[in-house]
Amino acid sequence: MSDQNGPAPDNLIWLLDDEFGFDQINHLQGILRERRYDLAVTRGETFKEDYPKYAPYAKGILLQVGFPLREEDIKGLTSCQIISVTGIGFNDLDLEATTRYGIVATNVPGFCVDEVSDHTLALILALYRRLPECRDMITKGIWKAVDIGSMRRLKGQVLGLVGFGKIGREVARKAKGFGFNVKVYDPYLPEAKQNQFEVELVDFDDLIRTSDVISLHVPLNKETYHLINADVFEAMKDTAYLINTCRGDVVNEADLIHALKTKKIAGAGLDVLSQEPPEVSNPLLFMPNVIVSPHSAFISDDSLSELCVKSAKAIFDKLDGKIPENVINSEVLRVK
Repeated sequence: MSDQNGPAPDNLIWLLDDEFGFDQINHLQGILRERRYDLAVTRGETFKEDYPKYAPYAKGILLQVGFPLREEDIKGLTSCQIISVTGIGFNDLDLEATTRYGIVATNVPGFCVDEVSDHTLALILALYRRLPECRDMITKGIWKAVDIGSMRRLKGQVLGLVGFGKIGREVARKAKGFGFNVKVYDPYLPEAKQNQFEVELVDFDDLIRTSDVISLHVPLNKETYHLINADVFEAMKDTAYLINTCRGDVVNEADLIHALKTKKIAGAGLDVLSQEPPEVSNPLLFMPNVIVSPHSAFISDDSLSELCVKSAKAIFDKLDGKIPENVINSEVLRVK
């Protein structure tokens, strides 16, 4: 790692991160060191202090999902050729500014397909088998199965997937093993691929009205912001569950809380929230029919290792004069 107090080296790669642990940073250091690159690490609270030390010199940026990088930050990256987002989502990166300043941006869309699809099914199973209620009963000294409440058999239930990319497709494949009938809404699914999957393609209204579980697998953008709102909850079955492992703001959280309190829906499994970390007073943290995990669906030892390798490889490819995989602002390539 570069000397935080000394001059920035000529072969600097700058990691902007608030999440990676010591093991992941060590892994990145090892990967970069093999190519004779040096790593500087900045957390959010030290960004302003570190910016003048590293911004003019960094050849590439490793940018953690959720770490905001705006135009005023990007314009000072005068040596930077690539911003490699260490994850899938890139809504916190000013992509237009990145393109305007001629910097290639990439992400790693496939590194956690297994983990997120597993987590999605784990949330569904836990809600269907009412595991939160079971735990609550046991901690109160109650050991009586019939008091848990109504439970439905998974076989024959309808799982509605909003979005059918890599993760959505893997959720569908795994869910069929439990006997779910799978419906899909994805207006961007290419027509040529629509017949490749043993799912029922439906419109949004049909999926909302008929699904016993609705699971979200879309990016956050202008089209999907608050896509799931009061109107949607009103149309859902009152026995249905909502699962969100994509982005918190795809759901109007105030509307979700109201729907849960008024029993418009049966419950929710959430790996993401509108504000992360949430306020300790957020009602979702205390509802017995809600499971919240701390944006951890993507995590496993294997996925984090793959993320480090693929994020670094994108930087190596660009600095070696190659076009990296998964360029998210491809228009920049046409002018370089």
